[in-house]
Amino acid sequence: MSVAQESPRSGKLAISVVAPNGNIVYFYKMDQTQAASVGISQGKARTAARYRRPSQVFFNVMQNPAGAFAGTLDPTLVASPGGFPLVEGGKIIGAIGCSGATGDQDAVACKAGADTIK
Repeated sequence: MSVAQESPRSGKLAISVVAPNGNIVYFYKMDQTQAASVGISQGKARTAARYRRPSQVFFNVMQNPAGAFAGTLDPTLVASPGGFPLVEGGKIIGAIGCSGATGDQDAVACKAGADTIK
């Protein structure tokens, strides 16, 4: 099966969980995950934790010229879907980031993980 024929759910994900300060506390990588996804998943999680919002927010802001400055806020900021704060009892306890599929697919996978925390 070629890359163009892969199903939408066939992405090999790297999944990172960080503490509220952005330090890694858990990491999992599926077999055959692309090497770049390791750092990207950690960056998405770190961005969501440190800025206390989904990494998608920065992606959305940077889609217009007025938001182009967002990338200059922090050199470690990852403006891509797939990073979510982990909120328990109204308090951010960390964040989760996924990478390896499309941005939207990364977001679906990590949102499912984030939603398990109440």
